Amino acid sequence: MTKPRQTGWIIGLLCVILAAWSLPGAALEFPLNGKSWALWGSTRETSRLGREQTVAKERYCPTGGCVIRLDRISVTPPQARAGDTLLLTTSYTLLTPEKIDIPITITREIFFQGKSLGRTKSMDSRQRNGSFDQEVNFQLPANAARGTYNLATTISTGFGQSQKTVEFQVE
Repeated sequence: MTKPRQTGWIIGLLCVILAAWSLPGAALEFPLNGKSWALWGSTRETSRLGREQTVAKERYCPTGGCVIRLDRISVTPPQARAGDTLLLTTSYTLLTPEKIDIPITITREIFFQGKSLGRTKSMDSRQRNGSFDQEVNFQLPANAARGTYNLATTISTGFGQSQKTVEFQVE
């Protein structure tokens, strides 16, 4: 049995870790050959349309099964300099016949000259039906090479997946 003092210490430590992890400036680093390539900032998600508006817009019929679709992805600005912070936007639609919340996974991966520089994966196990926009800040490293980069974004559920790719330039 754990002593009350140890339990309190463990709970306090977990609270500090969770608080630090949820800060708006919190970042996830990607190792590349033992080095960090870039910083991914916090994720923000907003609803564009609720279930009923999305059903009407899509002319969705529940007998058609689950709809999981990447509507659009973008990188702003599309031309940046090393060290700049980019805004990666993912717009997607999710509809299920039973109007239930389902787990989704959004994966983003950056490629340069055909090689992966890093990838992030976010999972939201309580996503409701509708159309959404998800934004994440992405800071290019100060030594990012000039050239054309590709952002590949995939959204997936237990019912299927959708993927899109967009290019951006580093000058």
